[in-house]
Amino acid sequence: MLTMIGRENLPILNVRTVLVNLKMKSIVGCLCALLVFSASVKSSLEEEIRAGDQIAALYLGSVSLVADQELNEYVNLLGRHLADQTERTELPWVFGVLDTDSINAFCTPGGKVFVTRGLYQLLESEDELAAVLAHEIAHGVRQHHWEIVRKQKAAAQIIAKMQSNMRNANELFDQMNGIFTDVMTKGLDKGAEFEADRDGAVIAARAGYDSSALFGVLAKLDELKASEKTTELLFQTHPSPGERIDRLSIAFSIELEAAALPARLGTPLMKITAP
Repeated sequence: MLTMIGRENLPILNVRTVLVNLKMKSIVGCLCALLVFSASVKSSLEEEIRAGDQIAALYLGSVSLVADQELNEYVNLLGRHLADQTERTELPWVFGVLDTDSINAFCTPGGKVFVTRGLYQLLESEDELAAVLAHEIAHGVRQHHWEIVRKQKAAAQIIAKMQSNMRNANELFDQMNGIFTDVMTKGLDKGAEFEADRDGAVIAARAGYDSSALFGVLAKLDELKASEKTTELLFQTHPSPGERIDRLSIAFSIELEAAALPARLGTPLMKITAP
């Protein structure tokens, strides 16, 4: 029987400490480490996790978490419950809310998931938050961003060999600098987003949440204007909400439909109390 976790049943964990530790890394050090980290790790999993840590550090160097520790703990622990329903429980999953009006969410390689304050405040229930987090978790499970990173890193290594006689080493540094930032700002292909929508509904259902809640989130996004500053990146990196609704409707199975809860007042979201 599917049951909602509810924030009253969530254990306590200081997620802010975990994420702030990433922010404290030197941004320049992170970028330089991109040139050599392949040789300093022992497995593909370790590479994936380290790459995700570096991307997270870059983001946290420019945008901080909301100054609400209880909220970040709530989101983190809800996300961990969802991640526990997947085939990649070995990842060090961490979740947090970024203090920006921008409406978006993303998952770095290795399981670092961020939701922006703008998107969080658009949601109306724990079901909808679970739907958003489950979508991002699905990206991490499928290694969508990590596959791009690996391909681009391999290309950069080839460039390094071809340009071994460059006069200015900063040229290679600049090329490497763009590898990780491009992954998050250019987005994935449509197929990966549709796949994450479908898989996310399955993950949410496994965790006891309304499998159809993502439809409500997408409907809200569909009402927003792509030209607005807070939504510009979202619409640049994702298929249109209407197209996602259509594709998710087609992909919905009998089992997912059975896990769709009737219209009701779901568990309300914790409000952001930070100033």
